[in-house]
Formats: sequence, structure tokens, C-alpha cells
Amino acid sequence: MGTLPKVTGLDCGRSMPLLSFIILTWNSEQYLPGCFDSIKQKCNAEGIAYEVIAVDNGSNDASPNLINRYVLEFPETFRLISLQRNRGTTYSRNLGLKSAQGSHVCILDSDTQLRDGSLKAVLYALEAHKQVGLIAPRLLLEDGTIQNSVKKFPTFWQKLLKIPKVVFGLKIPNVDFYEDFPFATARDVDSAISACWFLRRDLLDEIGLLDERIFYAPEDLDYCLRVKSAGRKIIYYPSLTVLHHTQQISHRSPLSRIALSHFRGLIYYFLKHGGWICRPNFG
Repeated sequence: MGTLPKVTGLDCGRSMPLLSFIILTWNSEQYLPGCFDSIKQKCNAEGIAYEVIAVDNGSNDASPNLINRYVLEFPETFRLISLQRNRGTTYSRNLGLKSAQGSHVCILDSDTQLRDGSLKAVLYALEAHKQVGLIAPRLLLEDGTIQNSVKKFPTFWQKLLKIPKVVFGLKIPNVDFYEDFPFATARDVDSAISACWFLRRDLLDEIGLLDERIFYAPEDLDYCLRVKSAGRKIIYYPSLTVLHHTQQISHRSPLSRIALSHFRGLIYYFLKHGGWICRPNFG
């Protein structure tokens, strides 16, 4: 799929927010100023009415205090939902999604910053192409390389093959990667990691919220499969760049509680959707 054409008539200056950013925080104080300021700068420059809903997952650093400073300084655009303990990604993000007022939503990791490209172009594309469910921008790592953030739907056996790679650091090829990545133009893909997703609010009405039976991961894989099953497309959109200070919590300690939770989530995903041997095919 090539360049997505724009359409006119997007009301970017209305009193209600056009775009709601849902940002999950957990001990994220070092990243939050860069993330929040990039949103403010980008939306103000493009004249987009926006809101930021930060859901803090029981941080024990200064994240809640930092968020509250933004809430006090920008009460029209910043809100905080504070949880007493870490409730995982799905429950917490769903709280933000339920309270979002925008007709468009961006699920955004706290360790990101909006960089080059137009937010309006992404919103135009969502409006012009109703068959598009999610748009995922290009993610740029700190060293300047492009993160391999989109993948084919996996099989259970392919995931099992990754265990020696994660635990022992072995060089095993990722067969769920696209061989010709990174893509130069917009393209339909199977799935995209949820570090940055753009969607219309009506997608939530159609296929529902994130599955809260998954604590940490692979909630993004589950949701992407539901999007594709509903006949919608997931578009990788390299014209917008987002810097991603990826933390890869489960990879840092493959036997940690988070990593084991990820593995339990994968078992649940395959029990729910199948794909033990053959990956789903949406044409």
C-alpha cells in the first residue's frame, strides 16, 4: 500500500479534543517531560485540540508528582488517573480509553517522543480510509536505527524457538519479521507493537477494549488480530517518526515475573485464537 491521500474537513480546532493521548506510566519520570513536551509542541504547531490522559500504575518514583505539575499548569489538556499498584497494561490503558473524549485516540508509551511528520496527515488518513483500523508510525531507537516494530502473526512453535534466543542470547532468525523491512511507504501489516497506535474511537465501539485477561503482553498482538478479524487494516506509516527509548522489560530478565507473565499471556493468546502450527491468513 502506497501513500495514503489526505481528505479535508477535519475539525482540528474544536472545543472538545480531537485527539486523546493515553499514556501508561510506571516509574517513568526520566521519560515523561520529553514525551509530554513533544505532544504539546506537535499539537500546538498543527493546531490540534488534544488531551493527555496519564494512567500511573503505582509508580514509586516521582512520576505522579511530575504528572501533577503538568495537570496544574495545563488543566485543560492534562489529566491523571492514579492507581495504587501495578495493574498491568490492559486494565490501566482501558481506564484511559474509557475516559477519553477525543474522536481519535493515540495509545502511546511513556518512553516516546513525537518527532518528524504530521499528526494531521495520520488523522486525515484515518478519516479517508474507513477500512483502516490502526496506524502505527515509524519508531526510531536512540542509536538512530529504525525499530522493527511490525511483525507477521506468529505461531506457537515460532515463539518457542525464541526461548533459547532470549535466555542464552543465541543468534536465531526472527521468522515473524518482514524480510523487506523497513518499508519506505505506508503498508498493510499483520501487527504493530503498541508503543504508538492511532485509531478512531469508533474502533473501540466495534471490537471492544483491550483484553484484561492479559496482564502485560501480548495485548498488542491480541488486539491486532481482533482488528484484522473485523476486516480492518493495520497500516505501518513511516511518514511520521516517533523516538522510542524502548525498555524491553521482559527481555532484560527472561526469568522475571514480567517475562513469565508475558509467557502466560502468549499461552492465553494461542488458546484464544489458535495458530499453534499455522499463522492466520487475512489475504
